[in-house]
Amino acid sequence: MKLPEYVKVTEVCPRDGWQNHKVDIPTETKIKYIKKMIDYGAKKIEVTSFVNPKAVPQMRDAAQVYAEIKDYAAEHGTDIMALTLNKRGVDDARACGIKEVCFVLSASEEHNLRNSRRTIEQSLADFKNLAGEAGDMKIMLAMPCVFGSPFGDEIPMERVVKLIEEAFSVGVHEIGLADTAGISNPYHTREVLQHLKNYVDFKDVSIHLHDTRGMGLANAYVALEEGITKFDASLGAMGGCPFVPGAKGNIGTEDLLNMFHSMGIKTDYNLDQVVATALEMGKEIDATIGTSMACLCNH
Repeated sequence: MKLPEYVKVTEVCPRDGWQNHKVDIPTETKIKYIKKMIDYGAKKIEVTSFVNPKAVPQMRDAAQVYAEIKDYAAEHGTDIMALTLNKRGVDDARACGIKEVCFVLSASEEHNLRNSRRTIEQSLADFKNLAGEAGDMKIMLAMPCVFGSPFGDEIPMERVVKLIEEAFSVGVHEIGLADTAGISNPYHTREVLQHLKNYVDFKDVSIHLHDTRGMGLANAYVALEEGITKFDASLGAMGGCPFVPGAKGNIGTEDLLNMFHSMGIKTDYNLDQVVATALEMGKEIDATIGTSMACLCNH
């Protein structure tokens, strides 16, 4: 099986990594580390989310963070994206000048209700209206719980396919498939991706994997074999959804890069700088760095 020579890794630590962190992270600290992420080679970063600050206090400074890093990102050729859950979030992102947003619409009915207080059909209707009015703003559809729901509700593949088809029909440029609770396994991940590749070109698909049960890298390798070349990862393996009980972090940027680089697959990242930044950040914001120490010490 021929594997790709290059993969694109989106750094999601500033949004998914920090959103659930119990210790308040000062705005200036966020700005400093986002710039360090740009320095270590991240060509796309999910920098924040435009959501209710009462629900996710760490994201209260979304507009200020973007304002302070946008010029630096542009100078270094790094694309910036923000997460949104509804029209208010998209409007707030647009008002700041953000050119790309990630709109979340879960494949799980229960998760969607907890995450956005809407049914899937309500969120889909909102999403289609927003996409139709997007203008020059790029909209990516992020689909949590595609590989299983932490609440036990069924995830029919027919529903996932319908949401994908509806998204592309209104001009979406990319679909993000997420194992939000980190409950998939390599066999199931392959099963889902093999089904979906009958309906979507994987050049338009990215994957977002959590490592709750220690199978994140194994699932990433399966995705690579199945043709996925766009991956999300979070510095220090930080992360977790505030609305998923016991949610754990994403695949660590360091571990994912270490796997790819050791296989001869190129990325835009300098792994030495990534590791150094993870260790520095962990100390400064009082975060447990969840990536493998073997990777941190022996890369």
